[in-house]
Amino acid sequence: MKYDDASWHSGGKFPSTSPPEFGGTHIALFLKWCFANGWASDLHLREEPKETQQVIDGVLSATEFLFTVCDGKFSDRDLNDEGNAFASRYYGDDGLFPADYEAHFGELMYLASEADHDYSKFAEMVDQRRASGILTQSQEAG
Repeated sequence: MKYDDASWHSGGKFPSTSPPEFGGTHIALFLKWCFANGWASDLHLREEPKETQQVIDGVLSATEFLFTVCDGKFSDRDLNDEGNAFASRYYGDDGLFPADYEAHFGELMYLASEADHDYSKFAEMVDQRRASGILTQSQEAG
């Protein structure tokens, strides 16, 4: 299942002065948050262990990872089961992520790089949403 694709954002209202990578900034930030929470897929841990860890450590931008490793696409192949359980509810169809991102970072949408976002503020936003009841399947079972 594909959650998002940077190419979906580079048309329409996308500013002509912004690079295509800005269409993936919000995706990359979420991917970084997922990796930091231990939700990287076995595929990434096996095929790109160094790069995956560099994203977590902030050495490699998640945007660069998204575009070079994932071809600008964010799908269920990028996360483990727990990550996909959360992402499918929060980021997937009818999820709250787009509205949350707009409310917190709307002025930056398509206009700013990952580095221009406050990652700690982003992580706090997602952490709060997660704590407020967007549950993973494993949490529901417990």
